[in-house]
Amino acid sequence: MLRNGPHGYGPVTKVLHWATVAAVAAQFVVGYRLDLDDACDPPGEELSGGDTSDAFEDRLDRLEEQCEARADAYDLLGGAFDLAELHLLLGATVLALGIARMLWRRTSGLPPWSEHLSQRERWLVHVTERVLLALLVVVPLTGLVLVTTGYDAWLPLHVAAHVAFFVALAAHLFTNLRPRILRRML
Repeated sequence: MLRNGPHGYGPVTKVLHWATVAAVAAQFVVGYRLDLDDACDPPGEELSGGDTSDAFEDRLDRLEEQCEARADAYDLLGGAFDLAELHLLLGATVLALGIARMLWRRTSGLPPWSEHLSQRERWLVHVTERVLLALLVVVPLTGLVLVTTGYDAWLPLHVAAHVAFFVALAAHLFTNLRPRILRRML
């Protein structure tokens, strides 16, 4: 039985859930790695070329070599993707998975509540699942708008969506990371 029902979550829901978990985890690793790589554009680099000391020029040259070596190490599939392109690809994947999950949930429904959840926990699960599903669309869309427009005014919204995602994720994990509850999604 592929659909959710009295037996619990169906295999399609489980595959979509865990594929989303993997894609989101990879996306955050790559995204935060990109933030660390911003050190490759240090302030003052525009000074090189005459207005700086030889020692400063040497430091900038070493930093540039390190950044180029790091960029080469990130080339995937023989240079087919750099880290920023991988981040965009993962964002599009998360967006597609988020939409697929919402469509599947609408057509498949949900299984009955676990008897191990209190009424308050059921409410929290319901709210956090809806927020997480919405953020699976909002976070990638704000990132895509940020990249396509090049307008940094979108950055606070993208970061705020990340913060909201982590808050909702913490609530989701709080209610669902118990063996009796987690077993339903395994």
